[in-house]
Amino acid sequence: MTPSDRALDALIRIVGAELERIDDALEYQDDAFLTWLAQDLRAGLTRHERARDEDAATRFAERMQRRLLLVRAERRMPRRAPRYREAPFVATMSQAVTFAKASKCAPLLGLSAAAGSGRDLWDEPSETWLVLPDDLGVGAHVAMGVSGDSMQPLLTPRDVIVVKLGATPVVNDLVVARVPDAGFVVKRLASMTARHLELASFNEAYPPIKVERERGTMLGTVVARFSRQT
Repeated sequence: MTPSDRALDALIRIVGAELERIDDALEYQDDAFLTWLAQDLRAGLTRHERARDEDAATRFAERMQRRLLLVRAERRMPRRAPRYREAPFVATMSQAVTFAKASKCAPLLGLSAAAGSGRDLWDEPSETWLVLPDDLGVGAHVAMGVSGDSMQPLLTPRDVIVVKLGATPVVNDLVVARVPDAGFVVKRLASMTARHLELASFNEAYPPIKVERERGTMLGTVVARFSRQT
């Protein structure tokens, strides 16, 4: 390895470590720079370094890509303060969605979308509606709390998410989907084929989940997040 190779390799590692250290600040993390860093990690290593550190390089590139997607999600869905309205009647989600839509609201479920276990959503009662921001546009929505830490730092157990029902997701959208033996979970749609969906977390401690793509698997896409006061 030449001195210039060592210097370039060291620089990339230092920049990466510093970016990870100041993640919460987001001062130097625009999309273009993070994309460059993720794509050029291996190019900055010598052939010997790439062979020796392939796994480490891959993990680093994956972390940078997750960070890029996290920044984009945070910008697309700024955390807001919720406004609630007492429901005019207590009903299940399947009953309440149409009435709430007419009032530009989403029925709020007591059930949370988790990184782990969850129950079926459709029969859950809703006594409270969440008032939707005007910029969400038209559509049928449902609101629910978040539990678990698999989507941190984007989503925390203090957050409420709004899910647009029936929306057609694209790769890297946040979605609420049904996972066998786990109920509904909120995840990032990492990949999608005609037969399978890969659901990923922002918390790298959680491995991706692969589920069959069937009717009813996808509840909808996450279009807004709110922070609960209590």
